[in-house]
Amino acid sequence: GVYLTRIIDIKTSGEETFWVVDGGLNHQLAASGNFGTVVRRNYPIAVADRLNAEGDTETSVVGPLCTPLDRLGDRVLLPRAEVGDLIAIFCAGAYGASASPAGFLGHPPAREILANAKNS
Repeated sequence: GVYLTRIIDIKTSGEETFWVVDGGLNHQLAASGNFGTVVRRNYPIAVADRLNAEGDTETSVVGPLCTPLDRLGDRVLLPRAEVGDLIAIFCAGAYGASASPAGFLGHPPAREILANAKNS
């Protein structure tokens, strides 16, 4: 599966840039590395409308929760993006919403869209 989330803020702290997105571990626990992972690794991640663009910006993609565990991409190289752009996290799996702490700190639940692809 693919998890889509929207950039709601861009912040810089020291030398690190953070893209804050509207969903994090409360929607996609596995991608945050908090679902039984011993060593955290980044899932494949992209700016959704620039899939073929070269990465030129090192950033960390973080969720809206007030915890350092809410990190979907740690210092990833992505093409430039702005508030409002969609971020795609690939290989998200089937348990994104059901295994995540929905309603964490009062944030709204993830919307799920199911697609049925037919071979022709």
